[in-house]
Amino acid sequence: MKADLILKNAAIKTMDSARPFAEAIAFFQDRILAVGQNNDVMELGGPQTNWLDMTGKTVLPGFIDAHEHLSWFAENYLNLDCSPQKADSIDKLVEIVGQRALDIEPGEWIRGVLYDDTKMKDGRVLHRDDLDKAAPESPVIVVHVSGHWGVVNSKALACGGMDRNSSDPQGGELGRDPATGRLDGRLYEMALFNFAFESLAVQPTVVPPYPRDIRKDAVRKAATFLNSAGICSVGDALCAPSYIMTYHDLLHAELLSLRINMIVPYQFLANFENLGLTGGWGNSWLRCSGIKIIVDGAIAGRTAAISQGYENDPDDHGLLLIESQEELDHLIRRIHDLGYQACVHANGDIAINMVLDAIERAQQDNSAGKPRHRIEHCTMINDAFLKRMARMKVMALPFVSYLWQHGEKLRPFYGARADRMFAHKSFLEAGVKVASGSDHPVGLHSPLLGIQCMVTRKTAAGETIGLNERISLEEAVRVYTADAAYATCEENLKGMLKPNMLADVVVLQQDPWKVNPDEIGSIDVEMTIAGGKIVFQKN
Repeated sequence: MKADLILKNAAIKTMDSARPFAEAIAFFQDRILAVGQNNDVMELGGPQTNWLDMTGKTVLPGFIDAHEHLSWFAENYLNLDCSPQKADSIDKLVEIVGQRALDIEPGEWIRGVLYDDTKMKDGRVLHRDDLDKAAPESPVIVVHVSGHWGVVNSKALACGGMDRNSSDPQGGELGRDPATGRLDGRLYEMALFNFAFESLAVQPTVVPPYPRDIRKDAVRKAATFLNSAGICSVGDALCAPSYIMTYHDLLHAELLSLRINMIVPYQFLANFENLGLTGGWGNSWLRCSGIKIIVDGAIAGRTAAISQGYENDPDDHGLLLIESQEELDHLIRRIHDLGYQACVHANGDIAINMVLDAIERAQQDNSAGKPRHRIEHCTMINDAFLKRMARMKVMALPFVSYLWQHGEKLRPFYGARADRMFAHKSFLEAGVKVASGSDHPVGLHSPLLGIQCMVTRKTAAGETIGLNERISLEEAVRVYTADAAYATCEENLKGMLKPNMLADVVVLQQDPWKVNPDEIGSIDVEMTIAGGKIVFQKN
């Protein structure tokens, strides 16, 4: 058997303890044929082999982002960019929304994303009246960068049949003027999700979903962008049924350049139960191994459920989307019994404790079930949580680049508690498996930046937060490769470079082990190979 593609003269870090370093790697179809020194691999070349000389460049297993929001990110290409880079004041945001209103038909939806109130010049939060000024004849929604709250205008509220007499939904809140009770346009948690998030709504959303063909093109564009960062696999951590369809469209057309693990919200668990569809199912390109539950709110959005309250408002303890321990116990037991991983969003300590109680009961009631349950984000930890997680073999997927993007919020919101957020060192020392979780587009997408943050614990402004939670570069790379594969029960398929594993690699222009740790995130990706095919090549 001769190789289709051989990379030679490379500095290969395999993440395989049996053979950690190599010079050459050979691929046949979508698998690794051999890894070794140049002389070991030469004999596998044939007349049809494509030889690529790496000239000493670093080769790693293709990056795996186990908690990404691919479908959400794909729609960002279709939405209005309201990030601080585009609109650093409410006046500027109103201007770009108003410009979009001039470009569309009256009544057509305007959808803004990536708004961050903490980075605006005004020192106040966006209001419905601001958006009314921008687009009085079009319904407008602007979603906060956290994805856990947003602001709509009067036209959008009318589309949803909402006014001052509307009640708060379970697990959510409607923002109101405290003096008059008039809605201010802010929708928190389930109020936002029911309004605009098809993946979480308990009813048809007010904001209409995008058509199937538009979704397909948007996903292809998003996947290409992630390939350019060395990413070969993602977990879509909030995959709606419409995107299961979209991903299958791309799979059948052989247009996927990114492996996708679909994590489907529990609202659709009954569909799987009725079909008798046990977890996980799919193939190496598209699979489903987990069911998503969101228990509390967001760290960056100030809605995480925390026992001590927020630094600037000790009486504010955040929001629980699931308030009943009995309800959570029942959900996780159903997931556990069907053989899926419970992938449970829990940021605050109140939520984490509830999740651990529910998983423990499920494991006690059905000890035959062995799915690897995960706590997504798992931010506000303590030693008792760590011991329980290690004993129950519950994985943690903390944020990797939040320090960089949201670091300026952490001290004002959480004070000294920020030092133990995203506690990679504490998890590893306690024997808790840890995997990558960019939470992109809420967080930043770059695995190399995520690795830099785990190694340095520095914000974009250069502030160091929680130096004791730094981990080594080797550990950080493993979080994005071998351990991320373990998080999706695919450690025998990917995450390491060894024979018979999937042919997924990233080629870097510089060696992360030889640059200043503060510069790891600036290393360029030279090439990304997924399934033995080049899916990205610089220049």
